Amino acid sequence: MNWFVSLFLKITTLILFISYNAFAGGLEVSRQNNMILFSDGTTINFSSRQTSSTVTDNLYTSLDSQSIIKKLNIMSAAFKSDYSDTISYAFEMYEPMASTLQYPATIGGVPAGQKALLRSQALSLTGKYDLTNSGFGVVASIRQLTIKRSTVNISPAQGDLVTTPDSGIGYMAGVSYERPEIALKVLLSHAPGIDIVVPTTVVGSGTVSQPNFTTLEFETGIANNTLLFGSIHQGEHASAQVKLNGIGAISSFTDGEKYNIGLGRKFNEKLSGSFSYTTEEGSSATGTSLLSPTNGTDTYSIGVNYITESVDVAFGYAMSSFGDKAVTTAYGTGNFTNNDATTTGLRIKFKLP
Repeated sequence: MNWFVSLFLKITTLILFISYNAFAGGLEVSRQNNMILFSDGTTINFSSRQTSSTVTDNLYTSLDSQSIIKKLNIMSAAFKSDYSDTISYAFEMYEPMASTLQYPATIGGVPAGQKALLRSQALSLTGKYDLTNSGFGVVASIRQLTIKRSTVNISPAQGDLVTTPDSGIGYMAGVSYERPEIALKVLLSHAPGIDIVVPTTVVGSGTVSQPNFTTLEFETGIANNTLLFGSIHQGEHASAQVKLNGIGAISSFTDGEKYNIGLGRKFNEKLSGSFSYTTEEGSSATGTSLLSPTNGTDTYSIGVNYITESVDVAFGYAMSSFGDKAVTTAYGTGNFTNNDATTTGLRIKFKLP
């Protein structure tokens, strides 16, 4: 077997995307795993991820020193199989959007309690058709996005605005290219946004939107038992603000790109590992929204994968640093500096006959 093909079969990278940017670049916390379509055979994948953030400042959190971004746990599951030599497909359940931002009940003795709490769920069916002998293919998917629950508080006088679940339908389309002899896989995809109108207390309804996304992903062998991988992920967040009926936009999302680059290495037939760096652009070092206390993210991730004939177990750890930001409101100016997050992740892949 060609060593590049062996590398492709044995190295599995666990990439932990820490896109949790607290209403700066959007609400995205994970994305659809389209690269699973390139894997061989039939697999069932389960993954779990926990992110613990420390986001404090010298004013708004000075009394209790607790992070305004609370712990976030995310789980996902996927099934992938091949219909024929040229057609593969995957079902996936994941959580693309979330927020756990919550301020103290009082700031300097003045009632506060601003918050943005949101959880979601997406179900997707994705297919890939390989064009005979060319290396090129086409990829498409349909997905349902559900806003499971959310609570927003932008003013103590108004109180909590609580939504009830609602869903929307979207799709993704893309093109792929493969050269198995060098373990090269490239996928370019575009997913138009989804607008979901959710009923709320107090103001009647609100709109939560998933923006347009364009993503370029690749993997390639570069040396014996060594894989280079990366991605560019662009989101049109500025056109996907959170809106409340009669109030308008309560977020200040900005368009941005996320860049990832990494290396995977097969140590032996049972063990492989990976290291990656991810950076997300910031918007501005100053602002006036309590819902946007960070300015970009840099993340370093490591992953270890244990491989057997029937199951792979991968563990990952990531460290993120948030860009500094000064937020000025009626309470004063809070300087959010030296804030960070850590993430641990576990993935189990069962390989079926």
